[in-house]
Amino acid sequence: MNKLVEQARTYLGVPWRHLGRSRRGVDCAGLLICAYADLGVVVPVIEHYGREPYRDGLMAGVRAALGDPVLDGPKVGDILLMTSAAFGSTQPHHLGIVGDDPHHVLSLIHADGEPSVSRVSEVGLVDHYRRRIVAVFRRPV
Repeated sequence: MNKLVEQARTYLGVPWRHLGRSRRGVDCAGLLICAYADLGVVVPVIEHYGREPYRDGLMAGVRAALGDPVLDGPKVGDILLMTSAAFGSTQPHHLGIVGDDPHHVLSLIHADGEPSVSRVSEVGLVDHYRRRIVAVFRRPV
């Protein structure tokens, strides 16, 4: 099992909180930052961004933290930069971590800010999410 995936799963059920960076609440970037930090890996923190994170440097922040996107993937442990279904935008708004289930079906672990969810959850990486992928990053732990 991938260490990042294992650590991200310890946050399942944690409430979604914009700019949250603790087990009391995380947003999508916070989940990534906290899971890596728990493993002793420091990634640059994206301090401030609004409801349109692509305008506030989300892509630049992810590149600074993880390097250039990879051309293959997604694979277990990868970081996905995605558009947002809630805003209907083609610009990157959201981050998630690729996991898998016991049958090796890929999943998405993410801090879902949708009002009906509003917590860290793990869902199948189905077409609805795959269509939203803008870039795939890989930083092994």
